[in-house]
Order: sequence, then C-alpha cells, then structure tokens
Amino acid sequence: MKPLHPTRKLFTIIWLVLVVMHFVILGSAYLNLGFVNTPFMLTLAVVQMILIILIFMEVRYSARVIWMFAAAGFFWLLILFTLVASDYLTRGWH
Repeated sequence: MKPLHPTRKLFTIIWLVLVVMHFVILGSAYLNLGFVNTPFMLTLAVVQMILIILIFMEVRYSARVIWMFAAAGFFWLLILFTLVASDYLTRGWH
C-alpha cells in the first residue's frame, strides 16, 4: 500500500497560512495587548510548529512509529524545559 503524500496545493495553502501567522505575530509584537500578548504569540507559534511538523515534515502521512518518535521528542523537550524552569525558579537572586 502506497502512503499518501500532501499535494502541491496543500503545501501552498499551508505555506500561505504560515506566512500570514508569522506577520500576525510580528504585528502583535508592536501592539500593547497587556498580559494576553505572550499567550497569544505562544499559541500562534505552537500552531505554526504543528503545521510544519505534520505537513512539511510529512509526519501526518507516515507510519505510527514516526508518530511515536515525534512524541518522544516532545516528551524530551518537556523534560528539558522542566529542568531549566526548576533551575531558574530555585535561584536565590530572582
């Protein structure tokens, strides 16, 4: 069974969505949105990351073992962020 692959049209649409989202993030950096600014930018960045991984890296169209390794990579990233945050939050100078 031949696996499915994204079409050129899908690549173009996702690329345009990513470009628009990039400029939305850039524009929101110049707006004073208060405490909403950081979660908004992080949400858009995570959506961009998911689109890139699923479509351009073709994880969506690959075997389940690739999904497992992608999830393991995110789990490792979560471990690294936790270790950095625990170091930063336990410093006496902050």
